Amino acid sequence: MYIVSTFEHSNYLELAITAIQMKGIAKENILCVPMDKRSEDKKLFDTLHSADGLSLLDLPIILATVLCLLGGIYGFILKWGPVLWGLIGFFIGFGIGFIIKLITTKKYNNRQKKLKATEVVMIIDCNDNQLDMIKDILWEHNALGVSKLSLG
Repeated sequence: MYIVSTFEHSNYLELAITAIQMKGIAKENILCVPMDKRSEDKKLFDTLHSADGLSLLDLPIILATVLCLLGGIYGFILKWGPVLWGLIGFFIGFGIGFIIKLITTKKYNNRQKKLKATEVVMIIDCNDNQLDMIKDILWEHNALGVSKLSLG
């Protein structure tokens, strides 16, 4: 019987390994594999088949709409008319919103890279009677997920 669990790379992982060894599981029956972090940056624009959940065009469209409306309203007073001032407001609003969104997206991506620790997958070979005890130990030491795997 195998128990598969995932941890963030932290002291809790070491404490869990030590606690499991103290309960009688041999060191040879514990396998820990650290996962590699993604080395390439996220794409700035989403495609049809891959999206990261961060929209780059929501704020630019909102600001473009608001400034286009204001340009159209005040264009009746100004010299060039409402249509030109509406278009000018649209492009200015879109540009300002796009720049703000680019800056905040870059900061968000950099912060996520710094905060995200690598994950470690732990595989433990144990008997059926030790299953609940090991699961409890893993949950007590902040495991991200725990599952049993029986091959046979």
